[in-house]
Amino acid sequence: MAEVAPTERIDVDRIPTRSLRATASGPSPLGRTGITIELGVGALLLALAALAGLAFVHRPWPNRLDIWGDRLLPADLSSRWAHDFVNLGSLSVLIAGVALVFFISVWRDWARAIACAMAPVIAVLIVQEIAKPLVDRHSVLTGSLSYPSGTVAAVAALATALTLVVPAKVRIPMALVGLFAIVGTCAAVIVLRWHYPTDAIGGVAVPKAIATVSSSAPRGRVGWPSLGSTSRGCSTAPPC
Repeated sequence: MAEVAPTERIDVDRIPTRSLRATASGPSPLGRTGITIELGVGALLLALAALAGLAFVHRPWPNRLDIWGDRLLPADLSSRWAHDFVNLGSLSVLIAGVALVFFISVWRDWARAIACAMAPVIAVLIVQEIAKPLVDRHSVLTGSLSYPSGTVAAVAALATALTLVVPAKVRIPMALVGLFAIVGTCAAVIVLRWHYPTDAIGGVAVPKAIATVSSSAPRGRVGWPSLGSTSRGCSTAPPC
């Protein structure tokens, strides 16, 4: 009678701790170098937005870029498409978008789900409650605080967060859709004369920086570990 070869078994004690940790939590898409680069990009974007805000404190009137942007996008206060785009930055869309970001990502990584869902809210709060009062730049048409644009910030933050949490197969299409929404919203607030062009640019920089930093958050649970690779003395083929 032919002998049956014994099932191969794994001795967990001989597996390096680092390997076990990678098996349990899934491979991290970012190494230390990647995280450092992301944090550096986020810090750079925030620094540029802050420097622009500091310049507008002393020179709040339109600069050459603002004048060029206004000529490129003539005012049309009743523009239908512009009003449709600015609605993307409304509070109701922001709340729905944050809920969607959390729902998509919580099944794979609860820590990053919380970080990416909170990033758009934090970005909008920073823009509305901190940056605008500090810079104190006013729109010519509405007289309201204008730098950076809160409408653009909300759209940019949601677009970035959704791009970060969707599956890799649809990340590029999602990024293109998000880019379209951001560019369209920037053009819309200029056409409606809610903001200067530089206000719109600042509205993109702040949430992009915050979302970039949030993407480097510590990882939580990613999927479920295989029983055969983590249980002591289990066979590589279930059941144990």
